[in-house]
Amino acid sequence: MRSLSLSGISKLAVGITDREGINKPWPRGTRPGRPTVDLFFALLLIFVAARAAGEAMEKIHQSPMIGEVLAGILLGPMILGWVDPNPTTELGASLGVVANLGVFVLVMLAGIELGREGLRQAFKERSMIVAFVEFFLPFALGYSLGHALQMSFVQSLFLGTALAVTALPVSVRILLDLNLLHSRLGRAIVSVALVNDLVAFAMLGLVVQFQTLGGPPESTTFIIILLKNVLFLGLVFAIATVLKQTARLGRDSISYMQKFVTKLRGQEASFAVCVATALGLATAAELLGIHFAVGAFYGGILMTPQLLGREPFNRVRNATSAVTFGLFAPIFFAFVGLKFALVFEAWPLILAVTATAFVGKLLGGLMGGRVAGFRGSPLLALGVGLNARGMMELLLAQVGLATGIINANVYSALVVMTLTTTLLTPPLMKRLLRRFKAQDVLPAVSRPVSARRAEAQAAIPERDLEDDIVT
Repeated sequence: MRSLSLSGISKLAVGITDREGINKPWPRGTRPGRPTVDLFFALLLIFVAARAAGEAMEKIHQSPMIGEVLAGILLGPMILGWVDPNPTTELGASLGVVANLGVFVLVMLAGIELGREGLRQAFKERSMIVAFVEFFLPFALGYSLGHALQMSFVQSLFLGTALAVTALPVSVRILLDLNLLHSRLGRAIVSVALVNDLVAFAMLGLVVQFQTLGGPPESTTFIIILLKNVLFLGLVFAIATVLKQTARLGRDSISYMQKFVTKLRGQEASFAVCVATALGLATAAELLGIHFAVGAFYGGILMTPQLLGREPFNRVRNATSAVTFGLFAPIFFAFVGLKFALVFEAWPLILAVTATAFVGKLLGGLMGGRVAGFRGSPLLALGVGLNARGMMELLLAQVGLATGIINANVYSALVVMTLTTTLLTPPLMKRLLRRFKAQDVLPAVSRPVSARRAEAQAAIPERDLEDDIVT
């Protein structure tokens, strides 16, 4: 029996009949004169289903992101077929725009949460050794897998990048639940995830530019691409320098930026400054052939408590978090599920990608962790903990599909890999925690959970990750 399309459902819901003839079918995803109804009805279905599925995952102590993606798979062409994300239709194109807004706010929030203080902390840690080995080993394995599967140079490069990323929000969530965020192991995992985010966005910019060329660039073209990236980074540093000057305190101990913002009469002026900065860098990135997500990420990083003031900064962070996780994140992750298309022929690829991703991260963590001084159960837990994936992988998968770098089979393989590793990491970490010795955990295990949670939140300067990062 053919599934009922969104057009048919919304037609019944609003009681609209076709004057030309009731039985005349409309193409899926289109309905002349009523595109707004279709769009908002689709958003209603997606949002409610995603939030409900996310809540169900929360109750079993899993990332809500998993439920949101599964909700999209359920509503999409794969199962029910109620919402068709095909970009050639008016509805699909509109949903694509909303999904891009979701990408923008997600990466901007990631930048705000990371911040310059988080960068300094990451690069000061000895775990930079872990970060180097842990990124490039799975990257090399992913690239080799792509080459073995006869993918193009750009596709192999993208696959290597996607398999090498660790999701900071998911990692922090797991460490908080296990009261390990402030331990040496927790600091190592967080530092590695921070560095991964930076390297992943840099690689994404390069891969998108290589895609426009259709293959490996010639020496002259490569120099031009390199100059574009240097120009973009120069712009970021120039804006950072200007903002740093405006963050200087005046005689009344208030920064010049704070004085400027207080003179603006509009509501949420600090939030507007943050969004304008991210939009400006996103536009610059697109003009230079780099994906807008890279610019939005750096725009978020430039926003600091020193620049805006601690109270306004917290309001900006909370407002961004509310808009992101309250609206755009569920829609975006459900949109990821809508694009999921599983065929029997893709199962070998899915298994190969998932196995390579898990083994690559595990071996990278073990090798890097041993050099950094980890031994025993904490060493194994480091390799397992770095397998946590989530937002970053799905963002990369969505960008890769939208820009034509990867096809539907590779996209579906990345989605399955992300969901599988995200589901497996928490129970594996809990089993390993039982074998930890007292000296493996900081602060001491005898301290109250509330005290450990308070210190865990202070582990990343001026960030309240437990309240704001939920995927």
